[in-house]
Amino acid sequence: MNNKPAVITLSIGVLFLVATLAFAFNLGGVSDALPLGAQAAFGLGGCAFALIVCGLFALAHKPTQKELVEQNDERNVAIGNLAATRAFTLFSVLVPVTALVPWVLGQVTLVGMLVFVGIEVVAFIAYVAFIAKAQKTM
Repeated sequence: MNNKPAVITLSIGVLFLVATLAFAFNLGGVSDALPLGAQAAFGLGGCAFALIVCGLFALAHKPTQKELVEQNDERNVAIGNLAATRAFTLFSVLVPVTALVPWVLGQVTLVGMLVFVGIEVVAFIAYVAFIAKAQKTM
């Protein structure tokens, strides 16, 4: 059974929870550093709650024998890989467009724009690293 996605989801939820607490209690003046720092605690808290709940449910789910067979079926693996590739391609187009619209409308700061660019760069580096790893192992 592969619990990796559930563990990753749960881990990110815990990180969001830590960030929520940092903003809520203004640890190190982090809430003062942002114009809407207090609101960040609510947004991060909601994300943390959703991620933790989803991660716990995913960890608690015990797949049936049929689900395990289907999960490892070559056809389903190929379909999943194709869907992931297409989703990444869509993501690679939507992130820059999503960043550009608020920038043009003057609704995002330079820091916000750099966050969008950083997400795109990290995703692309991960994509290249996964390809390199797959080429070494295959």
